Amino acid sequence: MLNVIWLLPLLWLGVLGCVLLYYRRDLWAVWREPVLHYPVMIIESDDWGAGPVASQAVALNQLADVLTRYQDRDGRHPVMTLALVLAVPDGPAIRRDGRYHRLTLEDPMFEPVLQAIERGRVAGVFALQLHGMEHYWPDALITSEDPAVRAWLESGVPSTTESLPSHLQSRWVDASALPSFQLSPGAVDGAVNVEVSLYERLFGERPRVVVPPTFVWNETVEAAWAREELECVVTPGLRSACRNADGMPDCDTGPLRNGQQSHGMIYIVRDDYFEPERGHRAERPLAALAEKSAQGRPCLLETHRSNFIRHKEGCDEALRALADLLTQALDRYPALRFLTTAELATALRSRDSVWFDDGFVARFAAWHVRTRQLPGFRRWARFTGMDWLLSLPRSVP
Repeated sequence: MLNVIWLLPLLWLGVLGCVLLYYRRDLWAVWREPVLHYPVMIIESDDWGAGPVASQAVALNQLADVLTRYQDRDGRHPVMTLALVLAVPDGPAIRRDGRYHRLTLEDPMFEPVLQAIERGRVAGVFALQLHGMEHYWPDALITSEDPAVRAWLESGVPSTTESLPSHLQSRWVDASALPSFQLSPGAVDGAVNVEVSLYERLFGERPRVVVPPTFVWNETVEAAWAREELECVVTPGLRSACRNADGMPDCDTGPLRNGQQSHGMIYIVRDDYFEPERGHRAERPLAALAEKSAQGRPCLLETHRSNFIRHKEGCDEALRALADLLTQALDRYPALRFLTTAELATALRSRDSVWFDDGFVARFAAWHVRTRQLPGFRRWARFTGMDWLLSLPRSVP
């Protein structure tokens, strides 16, 4: 009986060792990820730019008005990043010869949108990011036999890409047939070069941050971005390289973590959401902010222009939800800081001590919370008693 009792601790240590061995790479990765001194919140909004003119211009000016009403303790306004789409189909030209033609943001018709973007940028509440020349791969649309897609392409006025089938909204694969197939490196290089050059002409500077449309892209695209000297890729925590037979993002690589680098570019993770049109109110992003703060991570909230350019009642409700979020966030987190994604990437690259705490106590506390998010690990941590053991240092006065 005594021998059996002595075997129990050895068995426990064996199971514990196996769990730690199995999860060692993930545990080390979340330990190495930088830990923020302060809560940080960035509102990341996609799909702005080429498209409907009047509704976007109005919405952007209204958003700037709301955002400029708030400041953090450093006097910084909350930032909404705008992931910009630079072109849409030129419907009349497509109807004439059946080939793809584009209208870019350089066209005079988009001047009201550019003016609203510039107003917010000067006020410090908009930060510009590259989404893509288009929110789709043109060849995948122009070869489509879907009557709705053809009608969308040939429309006389710019429409919203949100109305396209989901799989066709991916830019960096050809999803004209499913499962999708990869674009040639030459086609990718040419497309990236053209869109970066246009962005620079439009805004007087090269893009620093890129947000892949629908978060479908591959390493070939990353290499092309790096050659154009982009600095940061926004990711949901993984990279999907294809659309599967059901049209869903697939061929995943990850997990990807804040500060991780690829081809010299920094990854920043955006995996929280604020979509008022889907019923999200302040409670959801505030819960995300609480969780990310405990993890020592930035809270990047994904939202889309569609929340703000629908019918007037829906837009007004989305603006009220945004104001409510900012009011409550600043009230609950007096130390809350507002940054741009590009500024966050710069701080991550240098591990700037103004923003990141490299002390053991802060790192351990954040690491413990982060480990609970590892798939399967929390169950094993509870089973082995590891979760209780890790909690002891935080319980000691």
